[in-house]
Amino acid sequence: MTKKLLALMICFFMITPLVSQAAEQSAVGSASIGTTAKKTPAEKPAKTLTAAEFAAKLNCGINLGNSLDVAHMLQYNPNMSLAEYEKGWGNPLIAQAQFTAIHNAGFQTGRIPVSWDEHLEADGTIKADFLNRVQEVVDMALASDLYVIIDTHHEDWLNLDLNKKADITKRLTVVWKQIAVRFQEYDERLVFEGLNEPRLKNSSHEWTGGTAQLQAFVNELNQTFVTTVRSAGGKNAQRFLMVCPYCHRVEEDALAALSLPEDDRLIVAVHLYQPSNFCLDINSAKSWGADKTELQNLEQKFLLLQNYFVSKGIPVVITEFGCVNKENTQDRIRWTQDFVKYCRQFGMSYLWWDNGGDFQLLNRENGTWVYPEIVQALTK
Repeated sequence: MTKKLLALMICFFMITPLVSQAAEQSAVGSASIGTTAKKTPAEKPAKTLTAAEFAAKLNCGINLGNSLDVAHMLQYNPNMSLAEYEKGWGNPLIAQAQFTAIHNAGFQTGRIPVSWDEHLEADGTIKADFLNRVQEVVDMALASDLYVIIDTHHEDWLNLDLNKKADITKRLTVVWKQIAVRFQEYDERLVFEGLNEPRLKNSSHEWTGGTAQLQAFVNELNQTFVTTVRSAGGKNAQRFLMVCPYCHRVEEDALAALSLPEDDRLIVAVHLYQPSNFCLDINSAKSWGADKTELQNLEQKFLLLQNYFVSKGIPVVITEFGCVNKENTQDRIRWTQDFVKYCRQFGMSYLWWDNGGDFQLLNRENGTWVYPEIVQALTK
């Protein structure tokens, strides 16, 4: 009987992701995607934690990028369904099996990037079907016993044009007010990250630490975000919130300019793809480990975060990092091991950027891991 039971259990776990994915695909274009908001999941007993204690519990995580953050699709098909939109950048619909795989691999946190832009009415009202779909996905992640982070991701209206400060601030307020109200009864396992790489796009300052004026504008937007969420009622008064420096950059001028709102439940979020030629440029450096200067430069980024925030009791979470696949798996493993070593040395939680493409770790079709050695380096 024991052998039969074991065989049945193995079969069940092997087919679960496939069954889930099949159900997901059957919903494409149907009314079942984003039309009905699920009930708030049962919350865990509340505990009083400091922001630093909570940030540590996020530990290691992963993004499900290029899904709910898909953007700029309506120009190609103004009448596309919500499900078609979510699949617009090549990934399958988000499904429960993906979060099950994430949890079972040893990750504690799932970041769900969300682009709201083309799902807004002219007055900034979020379309009901999309907000319902975001809630549905959040519920999936929470049901898999993960902490969850959602944000505002590819938003055309968040281009930091200083001549449009009033309009940008108003839109940020309107959007986050609706998100916070929808999730007001969700407990602290759900984290809001107010901005994503806020910057002046298509300018010489885009991928830098920013100018004094741009940095000051980011500070203002961080304050607007925090004030808006805190005033939205329910558990938002105690929710942990993430704010960021200009463009999420780990550059000394950006970090030095970050002025945190007066609030004791804030976490600083940054992105770190270091060195960029290894992490981001598919046609550049493939090797890692031979040049000790590169390792020292990576450590210097962590020392900056330590000096400006961690040493002062302000927690830091790296909500995006990773390195693209260049058919250089062993080098990527070594880089990941070094990166995680510094995260743990300096007490920072971290989330790999998985976009289902050149940063992919998770096969979202069947719930398996494409590079299990990198996953092990992240989670062990």
